[in-house]
Amino acid sequence: MATEKTKILIAEDDPFLSKVVGATLQQEGFEVDHAKNGQEAIDLAGKNKYKVILLDLIMPIKNGFDVLNFLKKEKIKTPVLVFTNLSQEEDKKEVMELGAKGFYIKSSIAINELIEIVHKFVKS
Repeated sequence: MATEKTKILIAEDDPFLSKVVGATLQQEGFEVDHAKNGQEAIDLAGKNKYKVILLDLIMPIKNGFDVLNFLKKEKIKTPVLVFTNLSQEEDKKEVMELGAKGFYIKSSIAINELIEIVHKFVKS
């Protein structure tokens, strides 16, 4: 179980998915913040300290690539796990070059697998 101080940011514009993943992480003892667009993710990441950021790439206002560029520019070292429906190899290459620590296709990963991955990054 995570401590109450372990904060996770979920940047996801799908309200159902964000709610399900967030509720599951909260059951695991994490404190969860939600951003429904890239600008909210940038604002939250700029003022809070997170152990992990779960990031969708396709979001309104600013996309996940914009968020990754912001984090890199601001030297924010929070591990970012990209959780997306984009499956092009070029997208994966770009996000990894921008500093993401993982790239997962939403339709190919179960929520319990995602939670296990989050736990691994929280412990490191």
